[in-house]
Amino acid sequence: MHSGPSAQAEVRITCGKEADWHWCLITISELSDDKGETTSVLLHLVDIERQKKQHDTEASRARRWNYALVSSGLGVWDHNYGTGEKFYSRTWRIMRGLVPDEPLDFSTEEEWLQNLHPQDRDFVRQAIAQQRDGNPDYMNFEYRERHAAGHWIWIECRGDAVEFFEDGKPSRIVGTDRDISDRKTSELLLARTRRRLELAVETSQIGVFERNLVTNEVSIDARMAEIYGFEDAKDKVPASRFVARVHPDDLANVMRRAQKLTVDGPAITDRFRIYRENDGELRHVQHRVAMFRTDEGVETYIGTNWDVTEETRMRQELLTAKQVAEARNFELDRAKSDIERAVHHDYLTGLPNRSFLDEELSRRLDIAKRDETRIALLQFDIDNFRSINATYGHEAGDKLLKHVANTLLNMSRHNDFLARISGDEFVMISNMDSSRKSLLQSAERILLELSKPIQVGGKRLKATASIGIATTQDSDTERAGSLLQDAGSALRRAKSEGPNRIALFKPDKGRSGNMAQVTPENLIEAIEKGAFVPYYQPQFDAKTLRLCGLEALARWKKHDGSIVEPAKFIPLADSLNLMNQIDKAIMEKALQDSARWKAQGFDTPRISLNISPRRLSDPGLVTSLQKLDITGRTLSFELLESIFLDRQDDISAYNLREIRKLGIEIEIDDFGTGYTSITSLLHLAPQALKIARELVVPLTHSREQRTIIKSIIDIGKALNIRVVAEGVETKEQIELLTSLGCDVLQGFGLGRPVPADQIERLLTPLEDGQSR
Repeated sequence: MHSGPSAQAEVRITCGKEADWHWCLITISELSDDKGETTSVLLHLVDIERQKKQHDTEASRARRWNYALVSSGLGVWDHNYGTGEKFYSRTWRIMRGLVPDEPLDFSTEEEWLQNLHPQDRDFVRQAIAQQRDGNPDYMNFEYRERHAAGHWIWIECRGDAVEFFEDGKPSRIVGTDRDISDRKTSELLLARTRRRLELAVETSQIGVFERNLVTNEVSIDARMAEIYGFEDAKDKVPASRFVARVHPDDLANVMRRAQKLTVDGPAITDRFRIYRENDGELRHVQHRVAMFRTDEGVETYIGTNWDVTEETRMRQELLTAKQVAEARNFELDRAKSDIERAVHHDYLTGLPNRSFLDEELSRRLDIAKRDETRIALLQFDIDNFRSINATYGHEAGDKLLKHVANTLLNMSRHNDFLARISGDEFVMISNMDSSRKSLLQSAERILLELSKPIQVGGKRLKATASIGIATTQDSDTERAGSLLQDAGSALRRAKSEGPNRIALFKPDKGRSGNMAQVTPENLIEAIEKGAFVPYYQPQFDAKTLRLCGLEALARWKKHDGSIVEPAKFIPLADSLNLMNQIDKAIMEKALQDSARWKAQGFDTPRISLNISPRRLSDPGLVTSLQKLDITGRTLSFELLESIFLDRQDDISAYNLREIRKLGIEIEIDDFGTGYTSITSLLHLAPQALKIARELVVPLTHSREQRTIIKSIIDIGKALNIRVVAEGVETKEQIELLTSLGCDVLQGFGLGRPVPADQIERLLTPLEDGQSR
């Protein structure tokens, strides 16, 4: 018997109506005899129920995984390095914008790498190499790939080795890719937002607090603790600790404003000063707070604080700058702008100077008269400043002056005006809205703050100050000069009582009562007896350092031979209208000295004399000059720039014209400290400009000052005006001024003021043929 063709089929069979169906594999074969005729059929039945169920389970699992991968957006890739086969799923292609059934546009790994972002290409190349070496750190990474539409997409790649070569390195790596572009965009946006928020918080330096009105405990953050100097503070501090830090002058207002808060009402914003707890430093704080009720029914304040000390200083500077800008229309170019800065401000501290103070004080006095308010004027003087300069040097002195300026700015209120009027003297204008007792308490706090030591050059330097105070209530004056004089009188009285003192002006003693050493009687007697004599300070040609001029300065020579300096008698002489007589006496004696030197055969240099504003406006000035022997003598009058040049009266203008006709030259003294315009210079046509000492002193260490002085010299040369530098004290100043083109030098570094008999050794004899 022989076996013929056979067939197989998978069928389900059952043994009965209620029996389960089973999968079976049926094989049917034909059996034939020797003649090839089919004699029977062989049926072979095998039970495959178990295998069938296992296959169905695996197929179902495969379908579920496939559905999961498709729905999750994961693209599957399979790299078999053993066979060289690479598989990329439909989703893998779709996320890149590729047509699922079309061939890929790359055939090698390097071609695919060209589709990656240039900044990611080297990294991915390295990651693939590390994967092949079996490095697990490179199985997961992110990169950017160009989409078929042309834009970049972010891919998150996750893989794992599933088969290995004999050496242990992966022979097959299977993984998934996910398009994470949306997540990356969100992360980038979040990162930018976070950076902006962090920058805003860091820049604003805001501190946050919450105060429980039942327990009076304040919850604070680290910035609040830093603002108030609470070094040992944790999360909560008692409210009383904050109250203790508020400046006494501001506390009542802060408490009054806080009482206006209501639950869920509008927030309030306030500014006040505090003394930090750890170092006692005065700071300005801005405060915003609102009131609400918690879910437990507890009334609570929540708010913010931030340190606005620097902003307050800037506001003061901007206020000053605004007032300067509104004061005049500038007529000069860049050089004039530099000069205007020096005109209105002190070069060292940046504060307004004396000229600016005069204008501001006059303006505020007008406002006070109109509004029926009062003004307080506080004049500060550093005790023993000359001794500090001599002991520690000028650099230390400059640092101390800057410290005083900054301290006064910090202690000043919003509308206070602060100026530096001389070497170590400062003046503060303050609206007087409280009692004299409160004013004195504020002055005492200023003295306390000023007396705190500072570090200068590794040394601990401590200085004190004296304060003189005058008010419009006590002075009963509407003139700026009178109020300043009253404050100066009070200051002198304070200093006479010792260092670190405060004195109020006492109107019952009067202004002259504060000048016990110089009385009107002995001043008049000195004029009548001819006790005022000229002292001469030499002036030298900048290029040759040869004597080219003398400035005659008034000195009071008493009967015992002692000399009274001008600062001791000029204020009183000016208030008594006696400066005309003193000026006249100095001029007559200077002309006598000049005539004697010429008779002795000396080449007499030009003599310059200071002439007071009152003298210039004297109707009898020209007549008195015509009586003097001025012919053939080189004589010049020095006029203060800051007082007269832009506001001459008719008599002064007439006297100036007639003075020129007499052959007397005109010089502008203290140039750079007033408000002279180019138009005024052209109109007045002076023969010389004298650069103010306060501009010359910082010359060697201030590029700004060199620029200003160079601008003045350039203006002088452009207008054919001689330029004289006052206050020259060092060799470096001499060299710098000469290199800048200055014509004449004058100062203690070259020669101090001396009497006539000592000046003769500097004079040059006339050569034969020269005119006597």
